[in-house]
Amino acid sequence: MAPRLIEIRQPKANDVVGREFTIAGFGTGFEATVLWRVLDTAGHVVAAGNIQGAGSMGVIRDFGHQVSLGGFSARAAHLMLQVFGDDPSGMHPPGPDLNVVPVTVFTGLEGFRLHEVVSGDNLTKIAREQGQNTTADDIFQANRDRISNPNLIFPGQVFRVPLLA
Repeated sequence: MAPRLIEIRQPKANDVVGREFTIAGFGTGFEATVLWRVLDTAGHVVAAGNIQGAGSMGVIRDFGHQVSLGGFSARAAHLMLQVFGDDPSGMHPPGPDLNVVPVTVFTGLEGFRLHEVVSGDNLTKIAREQGQNTTADDIFQANRDRISNPNLIFPGQVFRVPLLA
């Protein structure tokens, strides 16, 4: 198996991000370029661009890049970030070393709190006491990787509580 020449360190799978967020990682690409795109659940491109300054000619370098989803708006949207190498032939999109990172985007996100569930908690109570313009569904959407049933949560679970504008 060939070594991966592009690795994403940020965001991590299932992270909660805002309309603008940073992609960070390391890699090498054709003419020092690594490409990215964000897809909705139907596979439509929400935003796309390139990261200049990655390594080239097989030399791997760290990179960081600020992403903006522009006019995209959603209270909570489950999107897919793809980061990959450029394929100058255009024959094999999206290109080599594809990284796929599911993220939850809140375009009004100001940050989030971490809350450890205690006995007597429910998502509505947590939203009211820990959130900012936050609903129980916002907490559920931000923690889909941790909550399978929003009516069944357990002490000791740690949830991201979005703080919304």
